[in-house]
Amino acid sequence: MRTEDKIKQRVQKLLNQAADREGTPEGDAFYARAFELMAQYGYDERDLGNPDAGDALGKREYDFRGAYTDMQATLLHAISGALHCTGFTQRVYNSTRVKDAVIFGLERHLDRVDLLYALLLPVMLAESQKIRATSFAESTVVMRRSFMEGFASSIAARLTKAENNAGQEDGEYALVLIDDAAKAEQARAKFVEEQGYILSPHATNRSFDPDAYLSGHAAGENSDLGQTRVQARPALPF
Repeated sequence: MRTEDKIKQRVQKLLNQAADREGTPEGDAFYARAFELMAQYGYDERDLGNPDAGDALGKREYDFRGAYTDMQATLLHAISGALHCTGFTQRVYNSTRVKDAVIFGLERHLDRVDLLYALLLPVMLAESQKIRATSFAESTVVMRRSFMEGFASSIAARLTKAENNAGQEDGEYALVLIDDAAKAEQARAKFVEEQGYILSPHATNRSFDPDAYLSGHAAGENSDLGQTRVQARPALPF
């Protein structure tokens, strides 16, 4: 078995163990070890002077199913942005639902996005189901959506900090990461132009619950990421 496959198997095993023990000290330890291993492997394998397949630009497509598809997309974009990727979502016309998303970036970063999103999405959705309104003045839907906004924001902030810390340890690597993000933006712009799409930001006037948001932010803090460097022509919002 290749070294790369062995590393991925070890990481996946640790992530599964972390998910099984979510919210416990043991779970935090498994999270930390998984992301430390993934980060160390990614850094060690990247030869800044000799690009390999991981340095190729790529794109990944994601379809959203079930409830709170907009929050699923929010988490995906939070992780993607922190890991030097970018993309867009396509919303269902005249609806709060999100149909799909396309994410652009270097293959090595897209692999990390895939892994983190697969791990953290079920955690976010499961934790949000524990949120319930306690009075008629509140809305369970609003509170859950606010919780998930907080969760995604926290994950993005912590990943960004970890990536910045990795760059501070290696100035050349920091410059490469900046360039990686620029390449992702260029790839998205090229794709959008070729497809004839029109990107537009999505504005919302939905209700917001600050307490639920802070609760979600705290849940994101507890999902220990370790020290990872871890319409005919529809308007496509960022």
